[in-house]
Amino acid sequence: LKQDGYEVASDESSPDNDDESVDFVTNSVVVSTESSVKYLTYPYSDGQKTGFYADQRENRLMVAELCRDKRVLDLCCYNGGFALNAMIRGHAASAIGVDSSQDAVDASVANAELNGLAEKDISFVKDDISSFMKDVIEANEDEFDVIVLDPPKLAPSLSSLDKASRKYHALNRDAMNLINKTSGGLLLTCTCSAAMTQKDGGQYFLNIVNGAALSARRRVTLLRVSGAAPCHTQSPASFPAGAYLTAALFHVGPADK
Repeated sequence: LKQDGYEVASDESSPDNDDESVDFVTNSVVVSTESSVKYLTYPYSDGQKTGFYADQRENRLMVAELCRDKRVLDLCCYNGGFALNAMIRGHAASAIGVDSSQDAVDASVANAELNGLAEKDISFVKDDISSFMKDVIEANEDEFDVIVLDPPKLAPSLSSLDKASRKYHALNRDAMNLINKTSGGLLLTCTCSAAMTQKDGGQYFLNIVNGAALSARRRVTLLRVSGAAPCHTQSPASFPAGAYLTAALFHVGPADK
């Protein structure tokens, strides 16, 4: 909430709060339920917002419906939302989540346990996603049927678009190289950067993904483009940056022989 301009009063600014009550609030863990999936959230901590992103709610459900008996990879998994939905709502065969933050991995593991999921079915790895994908590609072993790529904001401003574009290209290229080479699969690729989402009416980001497909030598078909959940209302006139999220679902065809 702090970054949104609101600060929870501390004991110094609110004399009615004694030290004990402030400590209780600060350390409180709230179990939140979204689409029958339970999450541990931390709305009173100093972390990012509440420790949960509701903007991907519909996208998590949409992908889950396509995951039955599939092998799923959730890149930049944060608290495991896409992986958990794939297993619980989508009945996926297995899911792996990857994040560079140990806190995120610990939260994902805790959420999987909270929902009664077995370690043999869902696992989480602390690693840079670029390194993870490179290692898997070089090992030439694991392939996935569904991949979610939801990196943090790579283009915080227009001046950073060029650098971010190269990063998005590389990440999407490598993700496509992990899609099942024989039968193909699905890639949900996301950007939460308003500068990227809004450039050229959204076509700029889609063109980057198409360029990544050419580099990966995979044929892609755009199935759907969506944004944030309806609870994230927009005001184009007063706050155009509210249109920040693009989630593009692609079918990735089999690899060229």
